[in-house]
Amino acid sequence: MKFVFATLAAAAAVAGSVTSPLTINTPLNAVVCQPLLINWGGGTPPLFLNLNLISFSSILPGNQPSAAALLDFGEVSGDQLTWVVNVTAGTSLGLNLRDSAGFLAQSSPFTVQKSRNTACLRK
Repeated sequence: MKFVFATLAAAAAVAGSVTSPLTINTPLNAVVCQPLLINWGGGTPPLFLNLNLISFSSILPGNQPSAAALLDFGEVSGDQLTWVVNVTAGTSLGLNLRDSAGFLAQSSPFTVQKSRNTACLRK
């Protein structure tokens, strides 16, 4: 009886420590100078988010998952972040999210839509 209890307790402890797979959602409606909600789930904290030109890691250049990040959000907490899209219309982007265990989640490519407001692009 003690063995059964110990086995069940050990199994419960292991089950409680298992994290869900790291995922990142592909954002919808990325519009120049508008806030964009980026959200994710799972993984082992801390998490690190990058934006790429469809590339790799962070906000990446389109169709280039291994390109250098356009924007590195650094370490992120929680399960979401709001970013004011400060990239020109027509740019194809991708998101990379990496956790502390080294797992990588990537969004599908998405394209920035035009807006009448371009104030955030001016320096």
